[in-house]
This record gives sequence, structure tokens and C-alpha cells, in this order.
Amino acid sequence: MNYALTVYPLSNGFRRRLSAALATEPVYLTLADLRQVPVGQAIRRLRSLSGVRLVIPLEDENSRCILPLLKAVASISNAAEIEIRDHELRSERVSRTELLRDLAALGMTSVGAVLDALGAKRDLSSLTATPRIEAQLSNDAAALYVNANLWFGVKAGGSIGHIAGVVNALNELGQPVVYASAGGRTMIRSEVPHVALETPRLFAVPHELNTYVFHRKVTKQLARRTAPRFIYQRMSVGNFSGVELSRAWGVPLVLEYNGSEVWIASNWGRPLRFHRLASEAEEVCLRHAHVVVTISEALRDELLARGVEERRIVCYPNCIDPMVFDPSRFGDDERAAIRQKHGVSADAVLATFIGTFGHWHGVDVLARAIRQLITTDRAWLDRSKLRFLLVGDGMKMPIVRDTLNVEGAERYVVLSGLVPQAEAPGYLAASDILLSPHVANADGSRFFGSPTKLFEYMAMGKAIVASDLDQIGHVLRNSVTADVVEDDQADESDTRVAMLCAPGDVDGLVDALKAMAAQPEWRRILGRNARAEALARYTWRHHTEAIVERLKAVTAPRSL
Repeated sequence: MNYALTVYPLSNGFRRRLSAALATEPVYLTLADLRQVPVGQAIRRLRSLSGVRLVIPLEDENSRCILPLLKAVASISNAAEIEIRDHELRSERVSRTELLRDLAALGMTSVGAVLDALGAKRDLSSLTATPRIEAQLSNDAAALYVNANLWFGVKAGGSIGHIAGVVNALNELGQPVVYASAGGRTMIRSEVPHVALETPRLFAVPHELNTYVFHRKVTKQLARRTAPRFIYQRMSVGNFSGVELSRAWGVPLVLEYNGSEVWIASNWGRPLRFHRLASEAEEVCLRHAHVVVTISEALRDELLARGVEERRIVCYPNCIDPMVFDPSRFGDDERAAIRQKHGVSADAVLATFIGTFGHWHGVDVLARAIRQLITTDRAWLDRSKLRFLLVGDGMKMPIVRDTLNVEGAERYVVLSGLVPQAEAPGYLAASDILLSPHVANADGSRFFGSPTKLFEYMAMGKAIVASDLDQIGHVLRNSVTADVVEDDQADESDTRVAMLCAPGDVDGLVDALKAMAAQPEWRRILGRNARAEALARYTWRHHTEAIVERLKAVTAPRSL
């Protein structure tokens, strides 16, 4: 029996390669899952692994800094054999003596991380009491984009498209950009220079302390560079390097705010251990940013309530790169190859969801709708040839797997696992219907998202079934419902762009799926109109033009 211990979900391709190398599919354990249960229960789970081989797979070589932490967890187990498999699947045996050395190194690293967190607390206290600097744009320097997320593993999800879209669009606007990140340059064009940010050599515990280690390293590394025209920072937990660099260089700071990471941790995951420190870092970033960019009216209102002046806020939805999300890039053979890879016939009506299976994505609602069709209307599924492809992985995957654990489900639905973001357009091109079943926030607060997938769906010219929820409903407000599609013939002059249904309504989603699957002409017309709407309003050029315009206005010398 083989077990695999990971920090993050692995891509489907790497999982297949790992299974082949091990000659069997391992049972996966993730640190995230172990953290969700009491410590005693997690230890008992690890101690139950008697006589097994425990593999630590590293899909991304940057993940080596997490190895001491993974080894420490592995050392608790009763595994007969512990080995590392790197990104090329080379095997490296781990001895118990080595595990003890790594435990000692982990302890020393953690002490250093505590000191970095205390230093951050001191700096944040000072910045909280300090006014924002007056800053001017220089005319002859490149901008600096700082992505201070500690990302490991396969690069997938809407955030990848967002980052690449902003960087590439700024560059195309004639505003050269230098991109700084720890996770490579996924989908960033080759002409954009890249600075590889130095990650912690070893990871500390608690895990959250590493954000403050990384903050110190990022600030120190980038401070050695010449001053940019301005700094653009994607806000991340505990990192305020953009603020410190802005003040040191006297240049403007543009802060990208996609929602409070502190709130998200408290409501959708595990509350941060250093909640107050992370909250203070958020407030300092918002206080010192010259422009704050956000992606929904709900977040704009939140920023106003938090004291960010309206003149400093740019609110523009997420967007797409029309060169990347272009259906004409993919021929019949490429689309057929993707279907064949996942066992989907050429004549099937393929309905696809793509995402990171997060709390608001509604993939669990979609799974319930699919289950209902399989258990109550299997004959209709066979006649209509409707099939489902769910692309991605994440927190809701166990619920999805459990919901779809019904006899014969594999005939109708495929769970592809994670795929790199660069491959996402091909999966959308191979589909007939694209699904955005987002749900409202469980605590009753406003849905603040601007799902990148929505705009990617639109740009690919496919029929969309989506939830009528805040920004999603607003963007797709010129829409149809299931009863309209069932009763009316499609008309070439129709301008509507999608089909909407109530969020969280399984029966309504089933009705929408049935109506859309049965109407190829409606699918064609809705997809055509959606693409036209995306190109007219929702490209990253639109988004970045709004940012640059506001930045110039905010930093222009004020007349006396």
C-alpha cells in the first residue's frame, strides 16, 4: 500500500505519472486535511500507517523549502518506508536519522520566523501612525509588479489569468513592467523581465509565520533595485513590502484588493493564528496605497467603509486576454483530442465547469444536479447525450466525489483534476455548455466576487449557464431562462448572452441544463453574443487603462 503526503492538490497529469512510477494509485493525505481535525485525531491517522510506503511528491521544485515540514509530519507516522519523489519522479529515500535532523532544523527556523513576525508587528505599528507619502510618477522607468504569494504546485485558477492579464496588458499599453514572483511566470509574455523572489530556505511552523519571513526577504531583495515608475502589488496575507518600498523609493503604490484574506480564512477555511497581525497588515496596505484596484461593487463599498477615499479606488471587473481566450486558436482535431483524452465522445453535448472547487464556486450544487439527472432521468441523459466535465480540485472535491458516488456515474461525468491554467482555453473550446453555478456567501454578506471564469467563458463563444448572483447577474443581465429557450425559437437578431438560474437551486439548474442541452441554435447564438460582449467591455486592456488613468490623476501635482 502506498500513501502520498502533500501540501497542495497535485495536477491530474502528475498524479497519473506518479501512479505509473509507483505501479499503483496512492492514497492521498494533505496537510490541509490533517489541519481540519483535532491534533490527536491527526496523529492517530498518521500512526495508523503501519507497514506502508509513504511518498512525499514534489511536483514543483520550489516546494523543497516545505520538505522539512513534510518530513516532520511523516516522522510521526508508522510508515515502513518514506521516500521523496521530485518533479521528474526520481526517488530519494529518507532515513529516520535524517528526519531527526530536519526536525531540529525546523525548530531553529521557526524561532527565526517568530523574530520576523515580531519585527513585522513593530513596523506595522509605526506605519499605522504614519501618513501616506506624496508620490509622483517618473517618466523613464518600468513599473514593478510584486506578486508576494508563496505559491507551490501546479499554477491553476483565475488568479493566474488575472496576474498575467494585468502584466501583459500594462506592457502592451506602453507601460513596461518588471514582474517579481516566487512562482515562475505562468502565462506572462516572454518580453516581460522576471525577478525570481527568494523564498524561505526552510519553512517554519506554524505555517503562517512564513508569510512574515517572506515579507522581509521580498522587501530586502527588491530594495536593491533601482526605483520603478510605480509599484503594483497583489495583496497577500501579511505582506506589506509594497508599502515599505513605495516609501523608500518615493514612488506610487497600486494595490490590488480582491477581498480580505483575513475574512476568507475566518469564513471559508481555518482562522489565521495571527489574525490581528494580518489584519493590521491589510489596514496598512490600504492606508498607504495611492490607488486601490478592486473588482466588484461590493468590494468597492467595503473599501469606502474601511476609510479608503473614493478618488483612490478603481473598480473594474475581472477580464480576459483576447489572444489567449480565442476559440479560433483551436481546430477540430485539438478539441477532439481533449474529449478523447477524457473519454467523451465526439457527438456528446459537453457541459464543463472549470475552477478551484472553492466555497463560492457552487460545484457541490452542480454535483447534486448531476446526481439528480443520473438517478431520476438517466434515459433522458442517454437520449440527449449530455455529459459533464468538472476540471479542477480543491476544498469541495471530497463533497463532489461523495455526491457523485452513484452507480454508473462515470458514464456521464468526468473529474479531470487540476490542469495548468495555460491549458484551460482548450478545455473550454472542446465544450458546448459552460457552467458557473456560484452560490451566495453563507453568512449572508454580499457576494463580492468577480469570477474570472465567467469572462473566460464569454470570450470562448460558448453557451453559459450561470447563477443570477450580484456581479454575475449584472454582467449577464441580458439573459434568457429555461422556459424561454424551451418555448421560443432562436433568432439571429437576438442579443442575449447567457441563461441564468437562481443560485443554489438544484431543480432550477437541472431545468437550465435540460433546456440548453436540447437547443443547439440557442447555444450558438448565446455564445456568439457573449464573446462580442467580452471583447467590447471585458479585456485586460480596458481594466488596465482604468488603472493608469486613475493613477495619473491621483499622483498629478495639485494646483494651488
